[in-house]
Amino acid sequence: MNSGIIKRLIAVNMLYVNPSSTNQIRKKGRKGKQVIRSIIQQYLLSGVIFLAIYGATMVLIDFARLPGFFTYYMALFALIGFSQSLSAIFNVFFESKDLQDYLPLPIKQGEIFIAKFLAVGMTIVPFLLPLLILFFLTAFKSGYSIVLAVVGAILLFLIFFILLFSLCSLIVFGMTKTKLFRRHKKLFTSLMLGFSMLVSVGGILAINFTQNSLDHSAGVPDRHPFAIFMPFYHVMHELLSIKGLLPLAGLLVLTGLLLLALRFFVVPSLYEQFSDEGSHTVATKRKRKSNQSLKKQLASYNYQLLKNPNLIMQVLTSSLIMPIVMVGTMITTSPVSLSTLGLKFMGVFFVCGIVFACITLNQTSFVSNLISLDRENFSFIQSLPLSLDKYLRQKFWVGCKLQMCISGGVGIIMAIVLKLPILLMLAFVIGILWGTYLLSLHFFSRDYRLLNLTWTNVSQLFTRGVGNYGLMLWMFGTIFVGAILIALYVVGVLMNFNPLVLNGGVMIWLAILSGAWLWINHSNFWKKLRS
Repeated sequence: MNSGIIKRLIAVNMLYVNPSSTNQIRKKGRKGKQVIRSIIQQYLLSGVIFLAIYGATMVLIDFARLPGFFTYYMALFALIGFSQSLSAIFNVFFESKDLQDYLPLPIKQGEIFIAKFLAVGMTIVPFLLPLLILFFLTAFKSGYSIVLAVVGAILLFLIFFILLFSLCSLIVFGMTKTKLFRRHKKLFTSLMLGFSMLVSVGGILAINFTQNSLDHSAGVPDRHPFAIFMPFYHVMHELLSIKGLLPLAGLLVLTGLLLLALRFFVVPSLYEQFSDEGSHTVATKRKRKSNQSLKKQLASYNYQLLKNPNLIMQVLTSSLIMPIVMVGTMITTSPVSLSTLGLKFMGVFFVCGIVFACITLNQTSFVSNLISLDRENFSFIQSLPLSLDKYLRQKFWVGCKLQMCISGGVGIIMAIVLKLPILLMLAFVIGILWGTYLLSLHFFSRDYRLLNLTWTNVSQLFTRGVGNYGLMLWMFGTIFVGAILIALYVVGVLMNFNPLVLNGGVMIWLAILSGAWLWINHSNFWKKLRS
């Protein structure tokens, strides 16, 4: 193996890991090694942020005495790593489509796939770095020296990373070898990405909800431990005893078996699998329905535009996973029992619904890019004797309804998990739907204003305007401002202000703002389409 070639191949594959980020860096005028350097710096910064945020919390916990908290954090980062792994594997192996380009070059197949696997691994590590602190603190609080705690933490971190990465690789590549996947690649890819999102978000919410039951043994509150992660706890808690060495040996054996499975059952067939992928696809002829109205045909066309696996993946990871995880974690770890709240909080939950809609809907959502997805078809449609206003209105409602289903569905699940009273749940969902409608108007008109019909990668649409930094500013700014407004509203309710004056005043103010926004949007966007 030529280490120099592998390094260069890793750099190339880093460009594929997150196409949206790569395009944003290139827009800033950076080229060649500058792009690679910026990508690596972004992942290093992500690792530092994760270490700072979770490290500050972990330092305050005595994991040596609280195995429940130890396994809680392991489960949390396992789910985050699982989702990140599937996303990176999909981009590097499926979307890169570069294997044929290496055929004329003096590069071994082993070097190509080692570089791809290492590139994927490098993108997962930053999101798992807090586990190093977890392992170190557990060993150190258990009475071991700093040196031994550091060595043990690094060893166990490597074992956990290899286990997670190998398991994700076996799942993905095992599924892609089936004939059913080759015949329905787009469908299965979308399902795979949706499944990863469901597992990650649902798993984290379920963990936070079920772990709220505390174990008060020995006078110290602890979470109920997850048995699957207890071997890791025993390794760090009893590092030099039989009770710690036996689980360590078992983990090493399991790691070796998964690596052997990856080496002998996955790697040998990868090149053939991805280079000959096109020969296994089965052409499908679209069935044409007779007596179908133009409205139904256009609706079907717009839904077809959204059946892009890369688009679905980007929307799920950028628009839904992190916002839902952050909001769900904050809500489900709250010590307040929401099931006992009275009707005086209906206004509060209506506002919570609007804030939640603001968090889940942004520039990466379906409705925010639906016009640009037309590409060259948009110019063709403009040449037809069709009303552009009516065409875009129908397109808007396709995206808006889809976003309402997504945000509203997630909101209902959260409300059920939190055991909200039915009327508070209704207020929360209505707030989500109303907020989604208002924001859909904004992002749909934004898509028309920043129209891009010549994009080559769908991630180029997500970085229009303010880019990734603007997306993060929108997300965290919404959470910050929304939390302040909701907190003030809750304080007003708890201080027993006149409910009619308080709730009526808030609703009137929201009605004025909503009306003003509807008028501005109509005047600056829809009205101009008719002229």
